[in-house]
Parts: sequence; structure tokens; C-alpha cells
Amino acid sequence: MEKTTSSVAFRKQWFPVLLLLAGLTCAQGCADYQVRIPDSDPLEQHYEGGMMQGYFWGFWMKPQVMAAECQGEAINDVVIKRNYLLDLASVLTLGIWMPIEVSFRCRAPDIDVGAFPE
Repeated sequence: MEKTTSSVAFRKQWFPVLLLLAGLTCAQGCADYQVRIPDSDPLEQHYEGGMMQGYFWGFWMKPQVMAAECQGEAINDVVIKRNYLLDLASVLTLGIWMPIEVSFRCRAPDIDVGAFPE
């Protein structure tokens, strides 16, 4: 009888902790960093880009370059996203593989307001 009572007390005491750990495991916290020019005017509203990876603490494939196809225009803004799973992959591999998601938008071309077609 004593063993059953202590087992129930143990479950009641640790159940909220286990529930919290399970919730944190499923939750995807993320950090977004954005670099934007002051007079932001994107060509399109959706972002282009993809995953970039660093290997062996940045010693291999250094630097990794993502080509921005902006047809001669500048980049309007860049967004760097990290989430729980990407951070977990970095931690579990001790920094050997560090994935990150990078997105960008191209700047709209400047319009010459003074020129009129004849």
C-alpha cells in the first residue's frame, strides 16, 4: 500500500514538469533578423531565398554565398530566420552542421518622373 501511494505522489509532482517539457519540445520558437534600407520599396511582396549551411564551425565552405537574382537592381531587404529545430541541429552536432534560413527581396527600379515619352 505504501509503494502505491508514493508512486501516485511522484506522478502528481512530476506530471506538470513533464507536460511542460513535452510542450517546449513541440513548440517552435524562432528568431527573425531583418536588414532593410530606410526608403524600402520592394519589387515583389514575396521573399526568395533558401537554406544556407555552415560546416565545421565555418571553416569549411567559407564563405557560403547565395546569389540574388535582382536583374541589376539592389537588394531591398534580407531576413534571417532561426527556429528551434535549426538550433537543435546545431547543438546536437556540436556546431559541425549549422543550418539557417535566408530570404531576400529585390528593390523596385527607380522611376524617372521627369521624362515623358514623345
